[in-house]
Amino acid sequence: MSRSLEYSSIKPKSQIILASGSESRKLMLEEAGIEFNVIVSDTDEDSLKNKISNLPHSEQVLHLAKAKAQSVSLQNKEAVVIGGDQMCVLKNTIFNKPGNKDKAIENLKLLSGEKHFQNSGICIFRNNKCLWEYSETVELQMHNLSDEEIKNYVEMENPINAAGAYKFESLGCNLFSSVNGSSYTVRGMPLIPLLNALRELQIISLK
Repeated sequence: MSRSLEYSSIKPKSQIILASGSESRKLMLEEAGIEFNVIVSDTDEDSLKNKISNLPHSEQVLHLAKAKAQSVSLQNKEAVVIGGDQMCVLKNTIFNKPGNKDKAIENLKLLSGEKHFQNSGICIFRNNKCLWEYSETVELQMHNLSDEEIKNYVEMENPINAAGAYKFESLGCNLFSSVNGSSYTVRGMPLIPLLNALRELQIISLK
């Protein structure tokens, strides 16, 4: 029988806001015991993506993460605001969240047997100022998947809101033959560097 997990918490020295609606990022912070609130940024991501499309993907995710954090920081100046963004890239093609099962199946057929990259950017803002920023890229090699495997996976996990159309934190990890980098980054946020930054900025501690 499944049950909800309960996590011990670390009370931060300042209010922390996650400027993202990502369930994966939310779950990672909860697993790390960080007390925080969620305020989803109203940043026009599509417009910004068009403006920065000539930049390397590792820089694009930072621009997007910072835009999200800054928009929330403007309205919550005393809070510590975390912004994040992720891009799944195959041969210079960006795979956005599929949005429906048919698109998820289509995306996974294209990724099957291929090496692709997950780029994740993260930042910390306070008083409309960026205190820290970081990006990380992970290389993933997907198994050669049959059409049946892909359809079964999509039916089981419904990864329509996941970059790349897979949930690496659960059944999606079975789709890969190798991963060169952090599983946290594949899930959408370089968690350990973020926790280190929060600690160095004296926002969290175990004291």
